[in-house]
Amino acid sequence: MNRLLVALPLVACALLARAQERQIPLVELIAELQRQGHAIVYSSALVHGRQRVPVERIDLDALRRVLGGLGLALQERDGVWVITRATPAAEHPAAADPEPVEPVLETVIVTGTLHRFPAVGQALSRHVFSAAQMSAVPAAASDAMRVTLRLPGVSSVGVSAKPQIRGGLMDELLVMQDGVELLEPFHLADYHSAYSGIDYRTIESLDLYTGGFPSRYGNRMSGVMDIRNQWQYDDEYSTDVGVSSFANFVHTRGQFGKQRPAHWLLSVRQGDLTDLADYIKSASGDPRYADASARMAVALSDTARLALGAAYARDDIVFSDEEERAASNIDTRYTWAALEAQPRSALHTRFTLSWLDFERSKQLEHSEDEPKGGFLRHRQQVQRLALRNDWTALRGVTALEFGWQAQYNRGDYRHRSRIDRGLLADILGTQRHVERDIAVRPDGWSGGAYLQADWSPAARLRLQPSLRWDFQDYRLQGGVDQQLAPRLGLTWDISDDTVARLSLGRFYQPEGIQELQVLDGITRFFAPQHADQVIAGVEWRGAALELVAEVYYKRYGAQKGRFENVFNPFVLLPEMEPDRVGLYPERAVVRGLDVDGGWRIAPSLAAQLRYSYMNAQDRLAGQWVDRRWSQTHTVNAGLAWRRGSFSLSLALTWHSGWRSTAPPAFVAEDRPNSLSLASFLNNTELRNYYSLDVSARKSWVIGRTRWQVYADISNLTDRHNQAGVDFDVEEVPGGYRLLPDTETLLGRVPSVGITLSF
Repeated sequence: MNRLLVALPLVACALLARAQERQIPLVELIAELQRQGHAIVYSSALVHGRQRVPVERIDLDALRRVLGGLGLALQERDGVWVITRATPAAEHPAAADPEPVEPVLETVIVTGTLHRFPAVGQALSRHVFSAAQMSAVPAAASDAMRVTLRLPGVSSVGVSAKPQIRGGLMDELLVMQDGVELLEPFHLADYHSAYSGIDYRTIESLDLYTGGFPSRYGNRMSGVMDIRNQWQYDDEYSTDVGVSSFANFVHTRGQFGKQRPAHWLLSVRQGDLTDLADYIKSASGDPRYADASARMAVALSDTARLALGAAYARDDIVFSDEEERAASNIDTRYTWAALEAQPRSALHTRFTLSWLDFERSKQLEHSEDEPKGGFLRHRQQVQRLALRNDWTALRGVTALEFGWQAQYNRGDYRHRSRIDRGLLADILGTQRHVERDIAVRPDGWSGGAYLQADWSPAARLRLQPSLRWDFQDYRLQGGVDQQLAPRLGLTWDISDDTVARLSLGRFYQPEGIQELQVLDGITRFFAPQHADQVIAGVEWRGAALELVAEVYYKRYGAQKGRFENVFNPFVLLPEMEPDRVGLYPERAVVRGLDVDGGWRIAPSLAAQLRYSYMNAQDRLAGQWVDRRWSQTHTVNAGLAWRRGSFSLSLALTWHSGWRSTAPPAFVAEDRPNSLSLASFLNNTELRNYYSLDVSARKSWVIGRTRWQVYADISNLTDRHNQAGVDFDVEEVPGGYRLLPDTETLLGRVPSVGITLSF
């Protein structure tokens, strides 16, 4: 039956596909030319993710043609191709040749080899999505930011919207938005971050690096999510009003002024995530959220721009049943200002000043009959003032990028708890009785500097050496931590359509001031961790087919201690469960292979097939132990069809089951503490994960309005994917029997919505 569900839509889409001139986003055309070695710079005021252009071939002549249709031009300056506004032809010829005009990059430069060139080359371990591409992929709760979960090397069981990259921990991802580091950009952050805190309709594009990322990104070991805001829209609508199963929103934007118009945007969103939080087994829940953002950008001159912004997000979460109650309240406030300047045509700088105020309160209660039960009260406040300065320079095909950042951090933790985890904790040899009263206030400075280059010593060879230095002085033990991280990338153009890439380097991750593990009784920061990474890849791009394959190796050192629920992490009161244990790895190793294939079957029909192999292990108490999320084999397949204003897409995810822990079925009464957790941690595998998702969208233009309806269904077959296995204790003659109780994840999750634009 499942095969039939997959096959019928595929056949229908193939039959409906028609030949027409190929259309691709303009930014994709430019990116492909950059991969061919052309140095192209442009402004996000002129080129953005919503422009689609017809192309028959990919070369500079094709770019000139499509730019002309958009009122733009391509000019060469010092070996660099610069996209500018086209100069209108004069009605009467000039008497003399005019002075040459320096092309101006209006507002922020957006380029793969200048402003955003990766330290490992253009495409190695980097995935780029426009807002339109994100919305075309099926996603739970119509949360388009979840598009990253389908990328090779990402571990996911459909719960979290936050990608877990190449065997790394969930906290190894850096999230940036227009130069500002975001702290918790996900709703339900205390319950696996199930919903994105950024509305994709307000952004231009998203880059996800799954390894080997440039040295301008620091303090994380596995990945980077770099989000760029949308500043200009190419349609005639200024306001969107939407209602859906999980989000109600209003977006309005516009401009004021004539000579140098200022662009502004205001976005407000709120919703209820009850149906998305079904993996939390509670009798009732009220997981409400809200977020809002406002921003404005104005050109101060032909070569300078000022941007201002503010954002707010709130979670007001309550779950309860007869014996347990959990409440989580998170408030996040950002304000920022950015000044950009372009002293020369191929030189760009940006100063970004930001302020963060983050507050979290968490309350857990367990009122089960004595002796098991207890309470937890936790409050956390973090404030951060940050200044960042980035420079980019380009001369010919040689690029240089450098910059620095400094931030003052202040934290305040207040925690009280009294917990009895019950008999099972005794049997497992974990801490049964917990009583804590903690108050700590860390504060101090952190920052760093970086330098990276991209140059070509030979016709088909490019080198990208880079170096990053970081420091932190807010450790409660005193002193200053410093890290120096060298990195090197190499790109070799084997032929016009085949590129080989190599990346190696060290990536450090100190604990942020917001990451002190007070919830589990830790009152000191661990020393900075590091990961040494090697990535080798090959990329082939044909007329209709694309194939990228990468192998990687990550070796972790100086790992921090962490806490996990080894039976089932998707629970209501994780810190109070008997399977809550501290893990202190001596080291860790991750090995893997990622293959990403794309096929444009017809102008209106495209397919994607991705495969990943992963082996992620910790060294614990002298033994190599699989990490819970080490998906041995993963397959993601997708099919997208578009005709006019209607689109239909399917996505299939299958992967090996996550690891789980199965203790002995019987424990002798006289040896209740005889178990060694390390001997059976993650010793079994859950059932293979499978999810078939579908998405459909249709829009109509009626008068001066546009109406769009959309629907997403996640886990269409309602498969009962496994979350973990809990264990109940039964007293029997001579000891205790541990009875397994398998828990499941999200079932079928439908989402429907309608958007009115005017």
